[in-house]
Amino acid sequence: MELATLTQLILPLALAMMMLTLGLSLSIRDFKEALVNPKPFIFGVTLQLLLLPLIAWLHILLIGKFIELPLLVTVGLVILASCPGGATSNLIAFLLGGNAALSVSMTAFVSLVMPVILPLSLSWQLSWLGIDSQVSLPFLITFQKLLSITIVPVIVGMIIRAFFRQGVEKAQPYISRIATILFFGLVVFMAWRFQQDLLKSGWLMVLMCLSVCILAMLVTQLICKQAKLNFSYRRTLLIEVGIQNAGTGMFIAAVILKQPEWTLLPMTYGLVMNIPILLVFVKDKCLQDQ
Repeated sequence: MELATLTQLILPLALAMMMLTLGLSLSIRDFKEALVNPKPFIFGVTLQLLLLPLIAWLHILLIGKFIELPLLVTVGLVILASCPGGATSNLIAFLLGGNAALSVSMTAFVSLVMPVILPLSLSWQLSWLGIDSQVSLPFLITFQKLLSITIVPVIVGMIIRAFFRQGVEKAQPYISRIATILFFGLVVFMAWRFQQDLLKSGWLMVLMCLSVCILAMLVTQLICKQAKLNFSYRRTLLIEVGIQNAGTGMFIAAVILKQPEWTLLPMTYGLVMNIPILLVFVKDKCLQDQ
């Protein structure tokens, strides 16, 4: 199968199925948490939209003083940092003692506003990197494409859930598995297709992704403590800020910007971000055993 077929067909399909799965788990009631207790919600969304881009640029500027960063690393990091709200964050927040309602409301809200915010934010950041003349990111086309694979599947999923709740509960795991298999298969293919780039810059991407994720989580924890948020809110925001939507980042790089090699860093982050999450889980287990 050709690379163009995978990036233009399989990737959007896998991402749309993931967003459909998210929609199947949502209802209007899930947005109530943002209205009942707006403080952690506002803190969380603000950190999601601002903290990751700031930390990404901090890495680009500081590390760029010592080594020459490849374009696929700098652009990939900027794209990734502009895509908050990973689809798996709700489950992880629940498993690690977070506030599930807050996690769901944040994910849903960010998914709905990103088609508007992301094209503007990313366009500015690409111009700061000096490559805006090399790629095209027209607002209307970008908005329409993001709308079709993020908001529309979420809304469709919510409508289906509202009318066919019992059937949805049975079908949802299967849809999620299909999306995961498609996405994982695409990751394997992209790693094989761009193996030379990974061999050359893979170590740098792993280290930068780890550093960005860990620093984002530490800063979030510090800010939440200063804001006197309780444990469940702190844990939720830590997860929501640390986890990024790698699938959307890959979609932007391959489908909208038509630069499939720029998918490598979002793809790497999607794998590496699980390491700090696993460390949090291990720490919790050790404390429980004491």
